[in-house]
Amino acid sequence: MRQNVDEIKKVLDKHGYSINNIIFDVMKKFNFKTLCWKSGISKKAGYSATEIITLLIMFPLMILSSVHAFYKSEYQKITEMKKDVIYRLKNNDKLPWRTLLYKVSKKFQQLVNPQKEVAVNSAFIVDDTIDERAGYKIENISLVYDHVAGKTGTKYGFKHLVLGFFDGKSILPLDFSIHKEKKLNKKKQKNQFKKTCTKRSAGLKRREECKVDKITGAVALIKRAVKNGFMAKYVLTDSWFTSLDFIKSIRGIKNGSMHVIAGVRNDFRKYLYNNESLNGKQLIKKLSSERKQKRCRRWNVRYYEVIVHYEGVGDVKLYMCRFPYQKKWRIFISTDTSLSFVKMMETYSVRWTIEVMFRELKQHLQFGKCKSRDFDAQISSVTISMILYVFLSYFRRINAYESLGELFELAENDLREKTLAQRFWELFDELLQTIIDLISEFGTVDIINFRKSPEYVYIKELFEESFLSNQMFESKNSA
Repeated sequence: MRQNVDEIKKVLDKHGYSINNIIFDVMKKFNFKTLCWKSGISKKAGYSATEIITLLIMFPLMILSSVHAFYKSEYQKITEMKKDVIYRLKNNDKLPWRTLLYKVSKKFQQLVNPQKEVAVNSAFIVDDTIDERAGYKIENISLVYDHVAGKTGTKYGFKHLVLGFFDGKSILPLDFSIHKEKKLNKKKQKNQFKKTCTKRSAGLKRREECKVDKITGAVALIKRAVKNGFMAKYVLTDSWFTSLDFIKSIRGIKNGSMHVIAGVRNDFRKYLYNNESLNGKQLIKKLSSERKQKRCRRWNVRYYEVIVHYEGVGDVKLYMCRFPYQKKWRIFISTDTSLSFVKMMETYSVRWTIEVMFRELKQHLQFGKCKSRDFDAQISSVTISMILYVFLSYFRRINAYESLGELFELAENDLREKTLAQRFWELFDELLQTIIDLISEFGTVDIINFRKSPEYVYIKELFEESFLSNQMFESKNSA
């Protein structure tokens, strides 16, 4: 009967089972269970932390925004796990979610860049994004300003400060911190959810980060990334972060091995040019009088570029640009004075990848959709969205998918073609019929002996390695 194993495989293939789905294949490649253990994320009894996190990672692919939604859906049939098991893990202030995200990102780099080469256009990208909420009772919610919305831009929510790492081909979310902005009034603060955390716990440290200004937070994110073994040629930010202290701090990391390329505000800060101390507007006027304006056809922009001395930093190159249909001049700064205007713009344009990442995280991966009042649950939810982003980025990288949206649709369809309960039953029913047909070819077969046959062993191994029979779905685990 050994040759008839192929008949069983045909049934599995017909039903879309290899028997794994995309995410579980990637998780095996990353050895995710080991990464969780090395990160210090574990439980003493019941379902393992890895099993619970794995289920949470699958929620966006099931188009589920919450634990409650999962237990109201058909998917609840795939596990005996109770919802309190999931809530306890998400609300645990001791779990080092930051460490786990770094472990996953490091594994990504080990798989795609085993030689640890630093690409010439590699960059750390720092930016923030608004996480708007409907109410104010979630722990650490504040009034945050959305500059896109203009005068009506003050809303309840968080500001997520995110560090992305562009390795020359892909952007990864390496780290993040959540920040408050404008305080609520005393009455609303009194009605907010409050939680007492364990001393020196990861959750307590995250809460302390909320009180830190975002420029200080951005420097801390980059220093932590370097400490974790990530290196880049450049640090890219928009003009909001580009203070003198920020540039000095970045240039002080690893003896100035990283350069800053950033937008800079056209304000009153002074630069030394030909022994004159000039601000941005004065410098543009001076260069205009010297007829040093240039034109770049590629970017369709008029610009000046000049090397000046920036006190506290040293020599930097400024690029004053006037883009089509814009009256105001924009200023960019580069601590790498060897860059031409075109090369600077090519490098700075990499910063756009973090905006794409934000859009994909929010549109597809339930970023900012956690409804829990507990701040630890917010941290765990954001981390899980970013881990799933890394997994999908790896699959996209090795399979040349153009967009994460295209890949997400494939992964989603892999799960949602039918409910898992329906797919499982149809698969089982057809497999059973195939086995009966195989047995009938050889007449009466002892069922006890059949359990020892290669066909039985083959099916058992496939299911043990599959999504449907992953340990988190076994009823023997306690809640």
